[in-house]
Amino acid sequence: MTEQEIQLTGGRVTAGVVRIGDTVRRPLGPHSPFVHQLLRHLERCGVAWAPRFLGVDAEGREILTFIEGDVPSELGAFSDAQLAAAARLLKTLHDAGADSELKGDRETICHGDPGPCNTVFLNDLPVAMIDFDAARPGFRREDVGYAAWLWLSIGDERFSPEAQGRRLRVFSEAYAFELSDAIPAVLAIQADAAIRSDWPAHVNAWARGCRAWVERHVVALNAGMRTT
Repeated sequence: MTEQEIQLTGGRVTAGVVRIGDTVRRPLGPHSPFVHQLLRHLERCGVAWAPRFLGVDAEGREILTFIEGDVPSELGAFSDAQLAAAARLLKTLHDAGADSELKGDRETICHGDPGPCNTVFLNDLPVAMIDFDAARPGFRREDVGYAAWLWLSIGDERFSPEAQGRRLRVFSEAYAFELSDAIPAVLAIQADAAIRSDWPAHVNAWARGCRAWVERHVVALNAGMRTT
């Protein structure tokens, strides 16, 4: 009996992604060979939370293991425990990537989009990262700055700069990232996002607004980071 295909629509999902039994089927793309090598490397490194690459099906789709849990469709207000868990997942990826020839002359392998919408939650905690289509050789601070920006929603007026500074310290310490570089890393990735030609204009504008918010509140952010 042929198993039913279930369309997957949560998070930032590539079009045409379906679940069949305990597997996920995704369309192949130019990025696929690199991603497959990366997933095999993560498996060899014992990164238990990473999807496993199982091959290509008769329809020409990659086959990955399905990871149980929920994937947010939007950014949100995450707890300290959730922020710390997300930071530890990212560090595990980077530590494994630093031991791969795939990194070339860079520091590690970056996920490229390590936000909540590419993270699986189980029992209310981040337990896995998915969708490695943007993975590439790079530097830890690129992913850390991006992840901190999205996980904390840095630039969202609903959060005070003092609170965001404290939360940024929680995220940075869980990753073991240098505290003095946390705000510069966020600013750098926001500046890049503000001018990316492969992103919609409204997203570029959002990034510019977030960066302007950080620049206005650097003193308060730093004060919040010193809060114990």
